[in-house]
Amino acid sequence: MPNTSKNVSEMPTEGTANELSSNELSSNERNASALSPNQPSNESSKAVNPNNDDSNITANSDNASSHAKVAADLPVLAKDSYFLSRLESELARAAVANNKRDKKDSDNKAEGGLAKKRAQYEKIKTRSQQAVQARMDSIPDKLAEKLNLDLPVSQRADDLIQAIIDNQVIIVAGETGSGKTTQLPKLAMLAGRGITGQIGHTQPRRLAARSVANRIAEELGEQLGNTVSFKIRFNEQGTAQSVVKLMTDGILLAELGHDRFLSKYDTIIIDEAHERSLNIDFIMGYLKKLLPKRPDLKVIITSATLDTKRFSEYFSRYDNKLKRNVPAPIFNVEGRSFPVEVRYRPLTDEPVNSSDDDSYDDFEENLPRAVVAAVEECFSDAQNKGHADQADILIFAATEAEIRELQEVLERHGPKHTEVLPLFARQTYEEQQRIFQPSGRGRRIVIATNVAETALTVPGIRYVIDLGFARISRYSYRSRVQRLPIEAISQAAANQRKGRCGRVAPGVCIRLYSEEDFTGRPEFTEPEILRTNLASVILQMANLRLGSVDDFAFIEPPDSRLVTDGHKLLDELGAITSKNEASSAKQTNKPKKGLDHLVLTPTGQKMARMPIDPRLARMLVAGSDFDCIREMLIVVAALAVQDPRERPVNKRQQADQKHAEFRQDDSDFLFYLSLWKALFEKDEDGNKLSGNQRKNFTKKNYLSFPRVREWNQTHRQLVQMVTELKLTDVKDTKTADKGSNKNASLENVTSDPTAIEDEELKAVKYANLHRALLTGLLSTIAHKTENRGEYLAARQQKAKIFPASTVFKQVPPWVMAFEVVETSQVFMRTVAKIEPEWIISAAGDLLKYHYFEPHWSKKTGRVKAYAQISLFGLIIISKQLTNYEQVNLAESREIFIRDGLVTGNLGRQAPFLQHNMDKIADIERIEDKLRRRDLLVDEEALYQFYDKKIPEHIASRKAFEDWRAEVEKNDAKHLFFTDDDVLNSQAPTTGDFPEVWKLGDLKLPLRYVFDPSSDDDGVTIRVPLVALPQLDAIELLWGVPGWRYELVLQLLKSLPKDIRRQIVPIPDTADSLFDELQPAGGQGLLKQLCQALNRRGIMSVTPDSFNPASIDRYLQPQICVVDDKNRIIEKGRDLQTLQIRHASETRQAVNEQQGTHTEFPEHFAFSKNHHSAGVVMKQFAALVADASGEAVSIHQYTDVNAALQAHRIGVLTLIKGKLGAKKKQLTSQIDKIFKLAFAPLGDMEKLKTIVIDAALDAALEEHYVLFDHSADLPESADDTAIALAEELPFTPEEYEKTLEVVAGNFLLTGQNVIKTLKNVYTRWQRIRQSLLMLDREIFGESIEDIEDQLEDLQLADFVYRMDYSHWQQYPRYLEALEIRIERLEHNIESDLEGVYALDVHMERLANRANDKAISEYRWMVEEYRIQLFAQPMKTRMAVSPKRLSKIWDKMS
Repeated sequence: MPNTSKNVSEMPTEGTANELSSNELSSNERNASALSPNQPSNESSKAVNPNNDDSNITANSDNASSHAKVAADLPVLAKDSYFLSRLESELARAAVANNKRDKKDSDNKAEGGLAKKRAQYEKIKTRSQQAVQARMDSIPDKLAEKLNLDLPVSQRADDLIQAIIDNQVIIVAGETGSGKTTQLPKLAMLAGRGITGQIGHTQPRRLAARSVANRIAEELGEQLGNTVSFKIRFNEQGTAQSVVKLMTDGILLAELGHDRFLSKYDTIIIDEAHERSLNIDFIMGYLKKLLPKRPDLKVIITSATLDTKRFSEYFSRYDNKLKRNVPAPIFNVEGRSFPVEVRYRPLTDEPVNSSDDDSYDDFEENLPRAVVAAVEECFSDAQNKGHADQADILIFAATEAEIRELQEVLERHGPKHTEVLPLFARQTYEEQQRIFQPSGRGRRIVIATNVAETALTVPGIRYVIDLGFARISRYSYRSRVQRLPIEAISQAAANQRKGRCGRVAPGVCIRLYSEEDFTGRPEFTEPEILRTNLASVILQMANLRLGSVDDFAFIEPPDSRLVTDGHKLLDELGAITSKNEASSAKQTNKPKKGLDHLVLTPTGQKMARMPIDPRLARMLVAGSDFDCIREMLIVVAALAVQDPRERPVNKRQQADQKHAEFRQDDSDFLFYLSLWKALFEKDEDGNKLSGNQRKNFTKKNYLSFPRVREWNQTHRQLVQMVTELKLTDVKDTKTADKGSNKNASLENVTSDPTAIEDEELKAVKYANLHRALLTGLLSTIAHKTENRGEYLAARQQKAKIFPASTVFKQVPPWVMAFEVVETSQVFMRTVAKIEPEWIISAAGDLLKYHYFEPHWSKKTGRVKAYAQISLFGLIIISKQLTNYEQVNLAESREIFIRDGLVTGNLGRQAPFLQHNMDKIADIERIEDKLRRRDLLVDEEALYQFYDKKIPEHIASRKAFEDWRAEVEKNDAKHLFFTDDDVLNSQAPTTGDFPEVWKLGDLKLPLRYVFDPSSDDDGVTIRVPLVALPQLDAIELLWGVPGWRYELVLQLLKSLPKDIRRQIVPIPDTADSLFDELQPAGGQGLLKQLCQALNRRGIMSVTPDSFNPASIDRYLQPQICVVDDKNRIIEKGRDLQTLQIRHASETRQAVNEQQGTHTEFPEHFAFSKNHHSAGVVMKQFAALVADASGEAVSIHQYTDVNAALQAHRIGVLTLIKGKLGAKKKQLTSQIDKIFKLAFAPLGDMEKLKTIVIDAALDAALEEHYVLFDHSADLPESADDTAIALAEELPFTPEEYEKTLEVVAGNFLLTGQNVIKTLKNVYTRWQRIRQSLLMLDREIFGESIEDIEDQLEDLQLADFVYRMDYSHWQQYPRYLEALEIRIERLEHNIESDLEGVYALDVHMERLANRANDKAISEYRWMVEEYRIQLFAQPMKTRMAVSPKRLSKIWDKMS
């Protein structure tokens, strides 16, 4: 026999839950549990529920009188019946077993256990029957006399009492005023209900539950809390011994969590069922499933306007005799109401369906005036009918805000001596009593929300003004937005409102909409289950093991899309998981038959025990995980009630300023912590606000005291709830073991993380709190977009932060919101700044990973990929590097082989890899040279080589290296390529493709590339910048020997057509002359081609006949210019362009030897070889004058021209130091006229210096000694370099010869120089004076052109800037200027034509007059000026605009 104590402890809730969910009660158990008043059944209430107050009744009765014997046929309590029936069955089975057992083999121990269990059964049964007797005794005496016989329900009392006795479910449809709400509980007691359990009476609103309880208690003549009790969210009055219990449907729903059989009740009255709230629909569906298992339970469904047929069929039962379903009986009760006159006073021409309609604005605008007019009409009607003192008005408004606005309007503009009172659900009890217990001092106007539509009876109402609207909650499953639109009410709701004014006398209902609008409205209000999120219902159903929503017997099945959305939300919150996942996690615990495909997670089980929004429940669970349960209780309590802040219309600014005192940066949630601290916690001095102080505080700070109180009450309930669930901070678990009061610790400890001074600790507290909040708000996260103030939320929903939010102006990148509400726009309300890392941590399996760009990481030795992490379509992290091997091993292995091994990017210098890459590189170089791609096998073949040898699990460097180490112990060349592995055919020789280009003394490395699409196609010569001037374009044209035949062939094809005709077929001509070409012959390729063709009788061909630009690009070597660190500066195939572009760098000295000299140095060597960037090149020395012009030092150049020009100045500097008295002899010939002419440009000393330097320059230019320095010059030296080298000394001996010649001719040459310079400066002075005489307004353009010409001639120091050959021409240029000025007054039009002709050339010369790269063009422009303005003076060369353009194109 099973252990007795174990059976007792198992009862009743878990056992009953299993029975309810399985639908598999055995016939014995079902019969035993199907109790009636005449079928005794018992159970130990104390054993089952030791805290139940029923045990006190038993104890009291035991102590009071021993003679109180319980009748044997008394029933037991409903909550004890199931356990006692099981115990009775066990006793019966044990008795049968004992009878069969042989007396000799009797088991004393078994008999003792049986006797013990029988005693326990009797004890429990007796105790339960005593409790029933006590309940029977508590029924009020003379109950039938206390029925209100004036009410229609009471007039049918006998019928209803018998119906309750005969039927398990009855439907009572009574009109407004029939008395059903207050009389049915009394009728149920008369029918013998309330004996084995309480009569549960539900109301849709807290206000109605309390007022109805008061009314019934008054009619029974008792204090509230005795026979009649009530329980609402924040208040309870009465005990478990009360017979009738008024409560909200939410309270009954919450009790299902711990009393799945509703064993505390023997009767349930569902009042106002027509409202079809989510709670009502769920409770009725639950009752339908429960009733077969609780035959003793009676259900009464009541409403004033009810679709009775639907409810009757819904609660039908199968009749075994009739063999069909029999609907539940319906009792229609006429209302005790007076006729109501309906008057229509529409405010708009067209019907208004909701606040979303454009015409709703017109409605709001006209509303104050219309309400005042309607009130006046009501009072006027009462005056006319003779009951002016009985004219109370009930106005139905849509929102609390609208109530306040209408109250202000009526108090200001309405009738005098009239009390205007608001009525809504969140009012205090005292405020509500002002309405239900009128003072009788005058007329009243009550403005109410739809809370006054049903159940509540506002006394004395004779008139109703119906605005026709109510705020309806609608949920969008697509956007996850809870909308709160104001919508037109249904016909049923409108009739309920109308009925409020026909209770005491004939009434009048004024509807502020048209009759057409009324008839066009739906007949009934849409059930809440069709327009709300079903997450809480699904959670409770999973907790109660009621199966899936689809199979649940709702009176009206919800939209499958809303069900799916509810599942998604619970999945998002981590509350549910699929049965398959749960069973795989716990293989030993097989799911029980009949359960839903979804089961609760441990988190979901905790959430299901909390009668609050699932999101808030999830936050509380997370609050324990993140050590912030105290703070979370405060915030969640605030979120569960209406915002306590008030913003009166006329004091909004003051209210906002007061509220700002409690705001905290980055988060609206922290506002509640700061406010809570001020309201309920001790300040720095240890003081705490009293009740009155708190009331004054709320008034001063524009807070709603009722909402603050509601917040505090909610907090207390949550504290009690989390304590029962043992949800405490990790650090509190130790104190809990010591017996500390958890409630006190959770309620009293200061919980304001914003008060922490340590910034690091403050950040941690902030993160913990908001990470916990985030667990319930994952679907309301948002990320800032590029549009100002706009955020992109989950599921691509665009929203904005509500302007009143703390973070509205901060615009953080990531935010979470407690709610996303669509009003005029989609707004996020109660917002906080968050970090994307928190989302990743909180979302877990909800995150979607999109992997892209998988690639081999040489650095880490793994295959990596980028992951785009998103949540509900919102990208959280756009690009995060992750280990791809864990995502896709097969693909990672392929990438590892292809990109790590085949390409040689393993990241380790393994011998096999070095060998393999060298072999591939050798073959690729051969292919580049031969310009073919058929020697090396393709990458697929190389991949297959590795793929066959490497195991399938290897996809990283570490795994590969470990494997390779083992394999190579036996075969060191296991992974080495052979020629057969990499070659398609035998590789040819490549002797005609050198690795180094030899240009004279230069040895430049070559690189071959075969890629016609690449700029590097062909051969590239790597040239150090300093060696660039030494390259020879003529020699470069020979190209690579291996491609030279193709080069010759294409050059021949580039010849003009008339020449090509003479050499066809061209390939044969190329074959015949190719062997005649000799690169070492010292002549260029084009010249040798011309000679070869001349020998064949084709005399018209010249090097200019060929067009090298037309040949294939790869045949023209590419020059890659690099710096001294081998970094690429520029690439190009036009050597001349590169040399010009980098002339300024290459002409600079590369280094300087220490020491200065006044004599020609003995160790001077003009040229020598030098190594730079791996290239051997020539460097050229020069004697460079110092800043004083008295000594020289040796500098090295790589540009021979720059070196020679610097060396010339240095040689002249040394000679100048040897002239002695000759300098003075020369300068003494400067006369006064010369001196005065030069005066504007400098003093006499400057003039003397110019004369001496110019004379030296001229003497060397005209009387140099000719030297042979060809051996010191590079082969690429041009004519200018050769000419300079011939006249300059490179040795002391040559210097002496030069010194002798120059010094000997210095005075004679100097005299001619003085004459030239004097001519220049005196002409310049005359030109200046002539210009001053001209009128600028007339000759402005010509004068500006002349001034530009003089500026370019740089007369102050032209002898230093210009070559001797050029400045010798200055007298001619100035003479031409004088002629031009003389003709200008009489030839202005012709002169202007010349100016315009010069415009294009002057623009080209702007700031470039000294640029040697365009020297030829620059001096040709000067000659062109002579031709334009000073004919018949002759020019030095033929000049024309066409020639000038040709020269410019060549140089630019």
